Amino acid sequence: MEKVAKKSSKKKINWLSQIAQFLIGGVLGILIVSYFFRHDVQITLWSVLLVMGVAALSFIVGIILHETGHAIAGKLSGMEIMNLSYGPFIFAKTNGQNRFFVKLPAMGYIGRAMLRFPRAIPEEDMRKKMIRFIYGGPVSNLVVAIPLLALSFIYGWSGWFVFALVNIFLGLSNLGNVESKGAQTDGRVLSMIKGKQPGADLILVSYQILQEDPQGRGNWSKATAEKAKAVIERYEGWPLAASLLSTVGPYYYHTNPEAYLALAEGRSFLPRDKQAGILQDLTDISVATGYFYAGRLLTEPDMKNKLQLIDDQEPVTRHMRDTYMAMINCDKNTALTSIYAAEQALGEWHPLYLEGTSLKAVLQDLLDGVKSR
Repeated sequence: MEKVAKKSSKKKINWLSQIAQFLIGGVLGILIVSYFFRHDVQITLWSVLLVMGVAALSFIVGIILHETGHAIAGKLSGMEIMNLSYGPFIFAKTNGQNRFFVKLPAMGYIGRAMLRFPRAIPEEDMRKKMIRFIYGGPVSNLVVAIPLLALSFIYGWSGWFVFALVNIFLGLSNLGNVESKGAQTDGRVLSMIKGKQPGADLILVSYQILQEDPQGRGNWSKATAEKAKAVIERYEGWPLAASLLSTVGPYYYHTNPEAYLALAEGRSFLPRDKQAGILQDLTDISVATGYFYAGRLLTEPDMKNKLQLIDDQEPVTRHMRDTYMAMINCDKNTALTSIYAAEQALGEWHPLYLEGTSLKAVLQDLLDGVKSR
């Protein structure tokens, strides 16, 4: 039933998304035409270049406003900041210290505000606080843009008019219900949390996991682990839900890898979804790791073909894929080279793996396993 409901919901969302995009484009078009007529704007090569430069700068400032708005709304809701990403510039709290990194964004996110609840709270309270946290980004863009838009219409401030338009676009487009390359817009997450489409339990259990174990070592309560397992089982055929397998892996790897592989059955190594390929890559490399801990990596039928489904787009998953392929081929040198490459790609902080605490432990186990052969 969940699979059928998910497909029906996805069709409805695509239809509504197209209408929303049309309306946003219409609103922006009317504003631009109205401004041109009101102030009799003269179009020259210099004015076009100037507008393009202002638009680019406005986009950068708009992203900063958006993510900072999320952070402020989250802090007001009792959350604590884990990391803030503004394009490639990342401010992260690691091991109790504030650090600055320059990393390429992942999964299509141009900016990202990642916060967590430091203490356990009732689920309904978490839902309400999450809604405020998510609204904080687009509302910040709109709160800044609308007064500037009004003033620019009155006084003819063309630069501020462009800035206002860009921020209105950022605010409204983020309120749209869209998923692209695994990234979820604010509107899509809000739709799930509010119960307008399936997935509220997925969002909430993800934040519960962050609350209990921000380092991702798999140190959760049994109740949380069971809840995560139930969510994975509930949504068949949904890459976002299946990607939770990459999060729960550390909970099972050393204690019960066979249970983990049973949970992953039918949810990993599937044909690629154009909108969620990177999520599937994360899922599949985590499941391949489960086979390693279960002692079945070298004997599992068709494992080579399964691993070849994993794309090259994310360096860590690519190097881990190459490690497992080399282990299957009994190529010790390539396996060692790939492990070292994965460690280097992971670095001190990674947009997908964060501090990478659990993955670093996996890479060390792989290194020990290959060296002992």
